[in-house]
Amino acid sequence: MEKIQFIAAASALALFFVATSGSAAERPLIWQPTKNSDTSYSIRLGMQLPTRLEAEAGISFGMNATKGGAPIDTPIRFWSSFVTSKVKTTVSEMRRGVGLDFDGNTGSAAISMNYYEKEFATPSLDLERNSSYTMRYDGVSGEWAGIDANQSVRLTHGSTGTSLMGRASASDSFATIGAGIGLEQQIGEYMTVTGSLDSSMDASDPVTSVKARYSFTW
Repeated sequence: MEKIQFIAAASALALFFVATSGSAAERPLIWQPTKNSDTSYSIRLGMQLPTRLEAEAGISFGMNATKGGAPIDTPIRFWSSFVTSKVKTTVSEMRRGVGLDFDGNTGSAAISMNYYEKEFATPSLDLERNSSYTMRYDGVSGEWAGIDANQSVRLTHGSTGTSLMGRASASDSFATIGAGIGLEQQIGEYMTVTGSLDSSMDASDPVTSVKARYSFTW
């Protein structure tokens, strides 16, 4: 019952935002369809409010299917975020924020604190650092599921769209620790190809992957 009430309240809030949005310049809309793989698609819908906190809220729909096209599951999530502090200079950028996430299928939720920093190391190289700390709630068991921590560094060559990435993570209140490296190449304006190598304490062998992603924002 609480899950249904939450979804209904979130839907009513979204409808209120749309009904009072005014022009697109006053209430910028978020519409981002993404092809995650040949059998996985998602669309992110929402709205950004023109306030100092840069608050955003919305809903994400997804479709995961078999290679034959039969649906496996249809994830649905409600999300929101806002910025707590922001500093931007000619050579650097820093942003801190808080994010909220709710799984409409399982009732699970998450609260995250996010830190982002970008420095223009040279005219052609950008250095980005991301940190996040997330507290999770398991809707199935009805209990808090511990704290996750993630750290990542990305070095990007602007003219070629090539990025070298390194990351580390800890989940289940630091019970499991992992690390990985990756290489990303942007092809055109909307296509990105990524190769990665990741290792974790709970896996006997490293995992390698190559992914292509197409994303268009309007």
